[in-house]
Amino acid sequence: MNAMWNQFVCAALLALPLAAQQTPPTPMPPTPAKAVAAKPAISEAGKKALATAKEASLPLRTLRGPERAPALEAAASAYDKVVTDFGSEPAVAAFAAMTAGDLWRQQGSLPLAEKAYLRAAELDGPRFGQRGLMGAADMQRRQKRVDEAMASYAKAIALEPGSSRAQEMRLWQARLLQGASKLDEAIVAFQAALESADPGSQVIEACNFLALAWIEKGDLDASGRAIEHAEQAITAAADEDPQTVERLKKAIDGMSAKKALQRARDAQNGVGEDAAKLEASRDGK
Repeated sequence: MNAMWNQFVCAALLALPLAAQQTPPTPMPPTPAKAVAAKPAISEAGKKALATAKEASLPLRTLRGPERAPALEAAASAYDKVVTDFGSEPAVAAFAAMTAGDLWRQQGSLPLAEKAYLRAAELDGPRFGQRGLMGAADMQRRQKRVDEAMASYAKAIALEPGSSRAQEMRLWQARLLQGASKLDEAIVAFQAALESADPGSQVIEACNFLALAWIEKGDLDASGRAIEHAEQAITAAADEDPQTVERLKKAIDGMSAKKALQRARDAQNGVGEDAAKLEASRDGK
């Protein structure tokens, strides 16, 4: 199956037109073997502090509406206090910082969430390095700080290039380039993400974004080839269990690029205009 898949990838990438000759924002280095970090020891005082902070977040399970925001703030502040009090115990402080980041994000305080995520990555790189940097990059992106987000995504990807988070971040980098009207660079980045994608759903997702970018570029044939490449994921997964194959079929059927390409082709061929003229003639206009 791997040999067949490699043939598909090579053939599809060769078929795609070359975008502007630019270096992708995040080249894919060889994936190192993932080291399994030993579970850090936590002091009794640290356990107690985390338990107390967790109690502050328990009301969030049932709160909705306007009462939820202040409860999120209180819970996030409780974890922030643990970070401050246990700075000399990274296992405790890093976990608290990561949790605080998630709570501040839900509360809508993006700068505070970014700060907490960065602190978690700093305190415990083996456990929270990539996850914390990705969280910070997401907050930077949502604050429209594109250059900082691109740099943070690059740092996070480099920590563990073969992870699913890394693939998600490659797509975000390409999408940021596309949103900044750097379409040629975005296409190169989407192609790089496709090369790095694992067979299956990751390939389909990368192909969908790549096809949409080619539509924006105006190259509908290239968009069609990207979609065809995604459809080959079904063939490559022929030996998988039926549920996996069915899930991939649904993912392909749900590709937004398919409808977008059809609309673009209709517009290119004047289908919409012809339909309007036909309707007008029926109305006697």
